[in-house]
Formats: sequence, C-alpha cells, structure tokens
Amino acid sequence: MTQTPERRMFLTWKAMKARHDYRRGERHNPLMEVAMRFGRPIREVREIIEAQKNR
Repeated sequence: MTQTPERRMFLTWKAMKARHDYRRGERHNPLMEVAMRFGRPIREVREIIEAQKNR
C-alpha cells in the first residue's frame, strides 16, 4: 500500500514537529521545512496538513 504525497507531507510534518526545539531556535519551523523538502508553496502545504488533521 502506497501513501499519497499529502499523507507523506502530514507524517513528515508531524515527525519534524515532535523533534523541533523551539527554545534553541533551530533552523526553520516544521511547516517551512516540509514545504522546502517537497518543493511546494507553504500555503498549499498548510492547507494539506489542515485537511489531513481533520481526516
């Protein structure tokens, strides 16, 4: 069973969010990192993640 790109984006965001340390100011926020990794605009990634959350 293969995952859709939208599901992979959501799971990647969830994993990055879990290990991101906001106190140290690590690189970019998880949403931006997912957008850069998948080469999509951040607005589109945000919409996809919101849709996957409500799934």
